Amino acid sequence: MKIGVAYYPEHWPEERWAVDARMMARMKIDVARVGEFAWSRLEPRRERFDMDWLQRAVQVLADHGLKVILCTPTAAPPPWLFQRHPTILPQRADGRRWYAGSRRHVCLSHPAYQKYARRIVSELAGCFDANPHVYAWQVDNELGLGGSGVCYCSECEQAFRKWLKRCYGTLERLNTQWGTAFWSQGFADWHEIPAPRETPAGSHPSLLLDYKRFVSAQYRMFVEEQRDLIRQHAGEEAVVTTNSPGPLAVPHINLFSLATAQDVTALDNYPADASRLEVAALQLDLVRSLKRKPFWVLEQQAGATIIPGHAAQPRPGQLRLWSYQAASRGAELMVYFRWRTCAFGQEMHWYGMLDSNGTPRRRFEELRGTIAELKEHAGLWEGRLPEADVAIMLDYDSAWALEATPLGAELDYFGLLHTFYSVLRRIGAQADFVQPGAELSDYAALIVPMPFICTDELARQLETYTHQGGRVLVTAPAGYKTPANTASGVSPPGELTRLLGVEIVEYDVLNPGAVNSIELEGGAQSFPTGRFCSVMQLRGARTLGTYGAQFYAGSPAVTARTEGKGEAFFVGAACGPECYETLLRQLFEDGRVRLWEWASPSVEVVPLKGAPEEPRLTFVLNHSGEPVTLALPQEAPVTELLTNRHCQDSLTLGGYEVALLKF
Repeated sequence: MKIGVAYYPEHWPEERWAVDARMMARMKIDVARVGEFAWSRLEPRRERFDMDWLQRAVQVLADHGLKVILCTPTAAPPPWLFQRHPTILPQRADGRRWYAGSRRHVCLSHPAYQKYARRIVSELAGCFDANPHVYAWQVDNELGLGGSGVCYCSECEQAFRKWLKRCYGTLERLNTQWGTAFWSQGFADWHEIPAPRETPAGSHPSLLLDYKRFVSAQYRMFVEEQRDLIRQHAGEEAVVTTNSPGPLAVPHINLFSLATAQDVTALDNYPADASRLEVAALQLDLVRSLKRKPFWVLEQQAGATIIPGHAAQPRPGQLRLWSYQAASRGAELMVYFRWRTCAFGQEMHWYGMLDSNGTPRRRFEELRGTIAELKEHAGLWEGRLPEADVAIMLDYDSAWALEATPLGAELDYFGLLHTFYSVLRRIGAQADFVQPGAELSDYAALIVPMPFICTDELARQLETYTHQGGRVLVTAPAGYKTPANTASGVSPPGELTRLLGVEIVEYDVLNPGAVNSIELEGGAQSFPTGRFCSVMQLRGARTLGTYGAQFYAGSPAVTARTEGKGEAFFVGAACGPECYETLLRQLFEDGRVRLWEWASPSVEVVPLKGAPEEPRLTFVLNHSGEPVTLALPQEAPVTELLTNRHCQDSLTLGGYEVALLKF
């Protein structure tokens, strides 16, 4: 396993660089990530480049045995570029532009920004083309993060029209598929198509969905272009990645698509406190799932953050715990953010390993010990990714279509994704994420949240998977829309009707104050619903639960249908985690999904893959500050590998402690 730090030589006197490099070398740090916000130092005036200081910094690091991850600095253009081209600032949907003086505040479609971004990337790649100390390249920084991640300016509008023309070919086809006869929106020229800015009654749902697809495609093309420029100079063997802030932070970027432009996937990881356990675990599992391979963490928390509501100092042991959490879920390189706390600017209180005055304190010592541990023990688990029995389908088209046409129910696609993941983790099931069309044969069960758009291809795939023994749980609303975000030609769940064995005759959105419930086992278990409820008739399914109120009380709310060797559950109403847990436990009754009894809201269990003849390895992480005692299986001896302890009957983990168990 490799360890790195985010380092900013431009922030500190040059005579300090060697001091920092020596300290890094003593800690067995392998790489330093540099340069992602240094554009104004690399090109202080237009076409006046100064790469010498960065070359010297890289050499100082290399003299102490470190390589660098070299970043393109395009996330923070210099002031002279904003002065020369103020319209590169992104525009909000209401027409207001953002102001300069921050980061991630540029329009990716703007020709002037594209020109200068290409030039600085080319200069940087040309300067370091044959440098043996460059370990890898990072494109930009945290693409899409923040309120400026989607732009609606005239340049984006023009690029959107060109993108639509490539997708549809003719205006006749676009008008037909979108249904622009509504409200007199038929287009006679490509230049009539607007970006979906604020209007008195909203934008056309088909236009909204395609604009979301366009925005995501722009980010992918942005990475592809920089990757290709880097390789023109550094060669095809250059390793190129970018650091995602995670799917919950940038839901407008299809990360499966973005992964195709990278050699290795990467993310920034800030657990912040125990309440964000599931957020961190979900994002780690998702970035691994993008390629089903080990990944990089290019920013790993090293101290207190300024995340609103989560700014507390990490408690003793938490930095070590969070490092093991990332490693257990597939991180093969971990870059701590940052080496030294910044002494100026907007992130002065986003703490690094060192204080801003260079003093090493408690967090430095904890991370020094953690790095030594990881270096010593990583060989025990390297090459063994988490063993997932369950897959969660992440369909960006459905998420975006539902956001464009939310059915008046405020349905939150990514919120439901998080809910399912949290329930699975807390009952001890390990999950991967998949996109529609992905191979499913490795999984015993599949969760499909709100497939608002369901194509014939996806429905056939789910039928085949279930017929061969897979167990599927689908939630409403399902099968309402075509890929163009228009109404399906058949009643919901559309193409899923045969698999699920139900027909949705109407849906109800409860008014404020109105209530409903799902009654399971003849009323023995009752769970409140959310506002969205499907009124359905059976078409071959059997009823697992009924509604407890409203005019459709007693009608099916949860159903199941046997298909071949498998089974398909359908949850017709929005509901809470307690209801989903009950249904998932029922879905898993065939015993093919391993539920680790040690798991709890504060105890994380990560089983690792291995060949049949290899011993089972399982990480157990205690995110509570209090000790927990685990009852151990009696049928085989258990060894805790991090301390080389042989355990019998039980194992007690102290607060924020981690164990790697061998069975």
